[in-house]
Amino acid sequence: MANKVNMLTLLKLFAQRQNHALISFAEFCAYIQYYAQKHLHEVPELVIFLKNPETSLQKYLSKLETERSIIIVNADTPKKGIIVISFYVEKYANRYREILNNPAIPYPLITDLPSQTPLEIIDRQQASGLLTRLFDEMQPEEKRESGSKNVSAVPKLYGLILPRDMPIIIFPSETSVNILFDIAMAKIRQMLRKEEYHDYFLKKLRVTNPGKDISIKSFFTQFIQRPMEAMESIRNSGEVFYFWGQLCFFIRQDYEKVKDYTQEDIALLQSIYLTEIAINYYKNKSQQAQQKDAALRVLEQLLDKPPFYFNKETIQNFSDSKGRRLLGQYTEKDLNEFLHAKTTAFSDNNLPELLTFKLHTGEYYYITKSKVIPLIIRLCSDARETIKNNLTKEWFTLYKHFDSVPAMTDKKAFERRLEQELLSRAPILYALLHSNFLSLIYYETLISKETTKNALNLFADGKLLPYSELLMLSRSEIITDAKILLPWWYTLPPISWIAAFILRPRKRKKKKTDIPVETAHVELQDDSLPESATRSARKKEFRTAAEQAEKVLVPPGSSLDREMTSYINQWNPLLDKELRANLTEDVNSLIRDYMRRTIRTLKASNFTVDRIQNLAEILIKTSSLQKIKNKEPLQIYVVLYIIRLVKNG
Repeated sequence: MANKVNMLTLLKLFAQRQNHALISFAEFCAYIQYYAQKHLHEVPELVIFLKNPETSLQKYLSKLETERSIIIVNADTPKKGIIVISFYVEKYANRYREILNNPAIPYPLITDLPSQTPLEIIDRQQASGLLTRLFDEMQPEEKRESGSKNVSAVPKLYGLILPRDMPIIIFPSETSVNILFDIAMAKIRQMLRKEEYHDYFLKKLRVTNPGKDISIKSFFTQFIQRPMEAMESIRNSGEVFYFWGQLCFFIRQDYEKVKDYTQEDIALLQSIYLTEIAINYYKNKSQQAQQKDAALRVLEQLLDKPPFYFNKETIQNFSDSKGRRLLGQYTEKDLNEFLHAKTTAFSDNNLPELLTFKLHTGEYYYITKSKVIPLIIRLCSDARETIKNNLTKEWFTLYKHFDSVPAMTDKKAFERRLEQELLSRAPILYALLHSNFLSLIYYETLISKETTKNALNLFADGKLLPYSELLMLSRSEIITDAKILLPWWYTLPPISWIAAFILRPRKRKKKKTDIPVETAHVELQDDSLPESATRSARKKEFRTAAEQAEKVLVPPGSSLDREMTSYINQWNPLLDKELRANLTEDVNSLIRDYMRRTIRTLKASNFTVDRIQNLAEILIKTSSLQKIKNKEPLQIYVVLYIIRLVKNG
């Protein structure tokens, strides 16, 4: 029924007919009864107003009064009346349109209301808070259109409270806050067009800003002669904020000294206060936009750093060089728009700069296009050693029991086994190799001639190379390595035949081999603690903290050892195996010695990722590690090694 009978519209039409916001309750009852008789066939719900309109009408009025759409006066008297607030809203909206065309007309004030009108119809609010909210509620396109209305479900009359007990300005919700800002600027412009004021305030700005005469003259000329251009420059930021702040201050400073204000003086001071609110709003928005842009540039740089692939959760936790989270310097919406733009922006028929790929678990990752090929090369190198060692140990166990699997003799079975190994041990590499963009990137690279002699060949005849070629793994080489580990008598035919007859299992069983993990630890002891449960609890707390840090730093699908091996390859480029191993052990020994001394002074609650990174940064600055050139991968390696030491401690 409420949808069929729009009582507020009927009240507003009746008030317009009488040209007054205050209407008689009795007269409106008679009107609604007549209206019901005339339109009953169109709106059957009006039937309730035919016999007893007073009672039925009161239900509607109570709801509208709760919504502050109307105010009932003299409720218990024969002079009961209804004040229709929307009548005043429309009246003062028209007044603002008149002022926009003629800035000499003063602002409507609360004292302009008819004497019998209760002041409760005015929603008094501090101008700075209200106008800032109204600016924020406008849509982007509305901020460029001064005629757009403010967002308000119920028509309201606001009372703008300004500093220094200025008269309260009536501001209707139907009027755009941009119109109010335009009017304030127009009143200031009208004053500055007078020669004496123009020269006086122009001189003040020049004296305060020596060497900026051209900029100040341009600012003044633009504001007075090109209003639309001046408004656009305010919304688009720049040096104009500084000049506007000074101009408003000088005008306000001079006018606040006046003792007896004229109506024109009051209107000008009100305009200055309103303009300062708008200028501060756009200035803050400009600063926020600059902060957002700077944070997004940092985000772009971080996406180009190891490990080069990131899921959404990791990106949300990115921090700048000062340790402040980037999410907060821009909003979640800004981040989503940035990622969407970067992953959908095609240029010259080339792929976007940021790409997404999906793991077999359903999780999505982001990677920059330029890092795809280098990352695949690095991951193939890492996976090669891991998979080769795993297969060698597994096949050694099988040979030891005179057993075998199809992958040892059949090429296709060997490729299937390599695929299983990649899927379980290097899921990122597997996902990249099967991504829908890899072939396009590879051929883009070939066309642009960015490939080097040492670049990994990924495709042949338009198809991805077999896993054995990508990983540079030879089935015969793995077989040879596995057989070398066997005892010598396994190679003597008579003995091996007898042993095979006895030891070969009749029924083949699948066995899972356990890969031994290097144990490195540091004693988490404190001489001040007794050898009791307290020391054990301390070790447990540190171990938990290390595991938490590992979850943050080690990407899903990878392991601590795999990441460490990867970074060793980056900071330790020595080709000689013995020299390479010695250098790695020297660095490890230095880290262990450092941690034995440092761990005594640490608390488990402070053993966070930031603290570990701080320890690593201090360590790599020591003279012992200065000769190592690749500091960035070395620092990451030190962080990971510290975590492993404490985790195994």
